[in-house]
Amino acid sequence: MPLRPRPAARPEPGSPPPPAAGDAAPTTVGGIFRLVLAGDRRWLLLTAGASGFMVHQVAEALVPVLIGVVVDRAIMPRDGAALGLWLGVLAAVFLVLTMAWRIGMRSTVRAFSFAAHDLRQLTVARVLDQRGMAHRRAAGETLTIASSDTNRVAGIAWLVTGQLGALAAIGTTAVSLLLVSVPLGVAVLVATPVMLLVMHRLSVPLEARSEAEQETAARAGGLATDLVTGLRVLKGLGAEQAASDRYRRASRGSLAAALRAVRSRAAYQAVSEVLSVVFLAVVALFAGRMALAGQITVGELVAVVGLAQFVQEPMSRTGFLGVELAQKRASARRLLRLLGEPTVHSSAARPVHTGAAGATPSGGSMTVAGTFGGSALGPVTVRRGQVVGIVLPDAGDAAALVDVLGCRAPAPPGAVVVDGTDLSTLDPATGRTLVFAARHDASLFSTTVRDNLAPDGPLDPRALDASGTTEVLGHLPDGLDTHLTGRGQHLSGGQRQRLVLGRALHRPEPVLVLHDPTTAVDTVTEARIAAGLRDLPDRALLLVTTSPTLLAVCDHVVVAVSGAAGGTGLDGSSDADVELVAS
Repeated sequence: MPLRPRPAARPEPGSPPPPAAGDAAPTTVGGIFRLVLAGDRRWLLLTAGASGFMVHQVAEALVPVLIGVVVDRAIMPRDGAALGLWLGVLAAVFLVLTMAWRIGMRSTVRAFSFAAHDLRQLTVARVLDQRGMAHRRAAGETLTIASSDTNRVAGIAWLVTGQLGALAAIGTTAVSLLLVSVPLGVAVLVATPVMLLVMHRLSVPLEARSEAEQETAARAGGLATDLVTGLRVLKGLGAEQAASDRYRRASRGSLAAALRAVRSRAAYQAVSEVLSVVFLAVVALFAGRMALAGQITVGELVAVVGLAQFVQEPMSRTGFLGVELAQKRASARRLLRLLGEPTVHSSAARPVHTGAAGATPSGGSMTVAGTFGGSALGPVTVRRGQVVGIVLPDAGDAAALVDVLGCRAPAPPGAVVVDGTDLSTLDPATGRTLVFAARHDASLFSTTVRDNLAPDGPLDPRALDASGTTEVLGHLPDGLDTHLTGRGQHLSGGQRQRLVLGRALHRPEPVLVLHDPTTAVDTVTEARIAAGLRDLPDRALLLVTTSPTLLAVCDHVVVAVSGAAGGTGLDGSSDADVELVAS
């Protein structure tokens, strides 16, 4: 049957997926930063935030100036009226700087939060893209990128508004010092760019060490996630010590990288602080000598010393521009590598015309033949109401076959045909509406059992009985309303596997592929599940397994061997099926 027409314009195979509608495709670090700063009109929030911080810093820089004015015009001449007037002005300045800080903080927080959310949305959209990812990352590594790295990149909003506020403070200080003494003002204007240049040169090695720190931390996090997830299996295999040693090595590597980055940051901070203190001491020394020489008044001396103390913090913050930018660039590059990960599937699916226009395959039958991994499989067809078994002795080859049938890997041309339509000509979204093939290691979700089994529809008693889920529900405190935590880690392996099987049997796709669905249950339970799978007349069921119990209930079994089609269909007694598997 032909497929519905599809747009002709498609990305090339292996190209990263297109961004969401309305978003620019971030392909460079600069593009990521532009998305953070200007996407969704965030520049308005950042303008308000930067203006608030700049007004706050200008007002704060005027405080020591006003104190000097109070000394010269009220305290020295002992003028009470002038004292009251200037104290009122000082109070008004404090009110302005407080309100400006609130405006700057609120606007920047909103811009940062929205930007971080947009970056997480891009990350999740890439991870969930129907065309898949060529490189499968560990869950912990992906989580690190989607959380800490996106937050760090979105922090460029804080960096911009904070640095603009710091520059406003330095500029106000320089102007104030110029009004008091031209040499002092010139000293500030010359020292600031020199300090920035020195700190920029010092930040170069820190950028590389920051990126290495984040990479090793992500790997260690991913390994820890895998270790916790597979703890029961590791205990069963007696491999706890080997897994522990592997994680210890990864953790030590992460610690070493973190220490190198921290040492670089500490050295950077020390140099920045020393330069700021030296600047303060030099300015105070020259101002004191000018006051003793009568070139400036006592109030001006107070203002100069206060300004020198105040400007130390914004100058130190400006000195940290290099290190902060280095860390954000490192996180942005990690995020870009994820967003630009090549796809598994080509989007250039070719429409097929074999029947009435506008029709799509109904999924009533599926034929599989070809080489998967290192195993070749002879033609096997499963039709609605049938249970067909496929035996691939190599577990990796079996997983490769299931990934192809589940559209997680591209199907070779002609290898999988659904109702006369080559699966390789379908886009993954269409293919997944016809065939459902869950991974053998499919996970449960941290929600109720009911939502895990059938989140979008009513429960099917036949599916509950066939999967053995009914028995599991009897051992749960709240039955279907029991909330699973930690992806069901508090359940036994057999209970989790039966719930996963129950979820698969609730799927609406007409062709269902199960990969070793009973490896964690006892033989009695496996026999009951095998009998239950026979009672599914409304779908085609393909079992990829080596279990004699499951294969015994199949209508047809095909065995694959390395390099050649090693099995043929058996339409006969279940005993013959078992003998074939054993041979």
